[in-house]
Amino acid sequence: MALSSRRIRDTIFPARSGTPGCLGPGPRFDPFFFLPLPRLLLSSTSNPTVKHLVKMRDNRARRRAGRVLVDGWRETQRAIEAGLDPIGIYVVAGRGDAAPTHPQSDAERFVTESAAGALVEVSPAVMQKIAYGQSERGVVAEFAAPEWGLSELQLPDAGLVLILDQIEKPGNIGAAFRCADAAGADAVILCPAAADRFNPNAIRNSLGAVFSVPSATADEPHAKAWLAEHGYRICAARVESSRPLWQADLTGRLAMVIGSEAHGLGDHWQSDDDVTVDAIRIPMAGNVDSLNASVSAAVLLYEAQRQRQAARSN
Repeated sequence: MALSSRRIRDTIFPARSGTPGCLGPGPRFDPFFFLPLPRLLLSSTSNPTVKHLVKMRDNRARRRAGRVLVDGWRETQRAIEAGLDPIGIYVVAGRGDAAPTHPQSDAERFVTESAAGALVEVSPAVMQKIAYGQSERGVVAEFAAPEWGLSELQLPDAGLVLILDQIEKPGNIGAAFRCADAAGADAVILCPAAADRFNPNAIRNSLGAVFSVPSATADEPHAKAWLAEHGYRICAARVESSRPLWQADLTGRLAMVIGSEAHGLGDHWQSDDDVTVDAIRIPMAGNVDSLNASVSAAVLLYEAQRQRQAARSN
């Protein structure tokens, strides 16, 4: 949902002397505030909005505030397509023009056209200040964090779900989402509930797939209960299992669990009185005994899709 020019203006230029949206000393007469206003320009790195965006780079502050910061045109497009509510989309002055002087990518054109009311132009110095990492990517977008939980997941009859358990590195989470998107997984569930799928590194490494692939966070007992309630079988990838993944039935409603490459699943995701968890392994022919979490996700998901395509052909 694009924001009105007035809401953006009042956010960036706080009111003075009780006058909404005052841009300088004294009142600004604005009887037609519902009409589009000229695009705003943020040029000072000491502006309150710039300070707010810098503060949101702290992951704890960002999560407490219920915000998501997105860098990059492609990632911002996918966030908008997923229905996230933009609070502000900050672009270097001139890039959001109706007739820009530089070539626009499809993603940049989509963002500037579909969320025109949320665009705010900034100086190069401001962009450098609010961007993530050493190199800015032309746009920084702030969104309200979506409330995506297990109850919001709507999966097909033979859904394929990837579960990421205790994977702490945001880059690995993002890469696993990217693999899930490429392999056609229907959802990703992250355990525990505190897992952060909207960390900037996760967003960047996923190429925006954290927005395009349906997902939820949950503690293990709740995830198990939800899967059992919806008729899902569970396969957990374990290096100690004697059953290679291609000897397992990976068709139908299935959830596949992978743990961190350092510790695996450990005591997590064991069978209990209510839920059966089958252990499978990815055969390793060399000297190493584990794969990167995202690589494991890709191997498991593509084997599951191979079996499903073969079943449909027979």
